Amino acid sequence: MKVSNESLGGRTNFSVGDVVCWTTIGKKMTGVISQLRESEVGGRKVVFADIYCFENKINCEVLTLNLKILSKSDTNQQEN
Repeated sequence: MKVSNESLGGRTNFSVGDVVCWTTIGKKMTGVISQLRESEVGGRKVVFADIYCFENKINCEVLTLNLKILSKSDTNQQEN
């Protein structure tokens, strides 16, 4: 069996500022991504997102494989 050296949960799908959702033991959580980072877990690179959770008003660390995008951030959009 060949195992890829790529990280689990890619950075390409997510950006800082994206609004995302995930579930934790029957509760649906939503928040905004504040940082993306890679960590080595079990000899493999895994991508985690630091997320400000709207429900708990705290920062959470979530594996990007568990995230679903609700709204993409648009870095090209000009603010007023």
